[in-house]
Amino acid sequence: MDLMSQLFGFFLVGLFSTAHCLLMCGAIVGALTISLPVSVRERRGVLVGYLAAWNGGRIAGYTLAGFLAGALGELLVLAFGLEYRHSSVLSGLSLLFLVGIGMYIADWLPGVARLEKIGVGLWRILEPFAQSLLPVSSRSRALVFGLLWGWFPCGLTYTVLIWSATVGGPLKGAAAMAAFGLGTLPGLLLAGFFSSRLFIVRQSVWVKRGLGLLLVGYALVMGVWFQELGEAPSLHHPGVSGEWVE
Repeated sequence: MDLMSQLFGFFLVGLFSTAHCLLMCGAIVGALTISLPVSVRERRGVLVGYLAAWNGGRIAGYTLAGFLAGALGELLVLAFGLEYRHSSVLSGLSLLFLVGIGMYIADWLPGVARLEKIGVGLWRILEPFAQSLLPVSSRSRALVFGLLWGWFPCGLTYTVLIWSATVGGPLKGAAAMAAFGLGTLPGLLLAGFFSSRLFIVRQSVWVKRGLGLLLVGYALVMGVWFQELGEAPSLHHPGVSGEWVE
């Protein structure tokens, strides 16, 4: 799977996880918005600046985590002598992650939530720093709070983070998590403006299943497409002279 296809997949995961993000983080965004001074909340332009800072910090946190995960993945690949030449294996693994995440979003794979336990210890260390920034009184504090918020324990985020370790090194891992973060941006920006009005979306089983099925369908379509691409070269082999012959 080429890099652009991978990044688009990460973006779609973020976009299709809207219902999950609203359920997990919508209340947090709403509380943060309500905690702002009335003078900020009533001025849309100023409020957008705060929301952009929160989410910018959050995406930066995802990007840093993706960089670290990609670096770890590269070390493991080199340790086992794979050297990323087994692209078919990595592509298949990416598609399996897409299917699994889609099923989790649709509430058909709840066991993924157990991954949240991995980050509980780290969050206990970071949480006091996040609490010290409340109430958020400036965009710079909002940015730092968002950076810490990006490490909040979330089974979906951790699954995507593990997936980012397979894309091909720290820079690609960082780009993958940045794409995921950008995909989550529309839903959480809406939560900042209309948190109380998005309750139906957060609780709708059909919305979750619909988004999850869309992601699974995308993974299946990509799987068929890559299978067709992978079969074409198998009809030929390199000759002694280096030219391709039947």
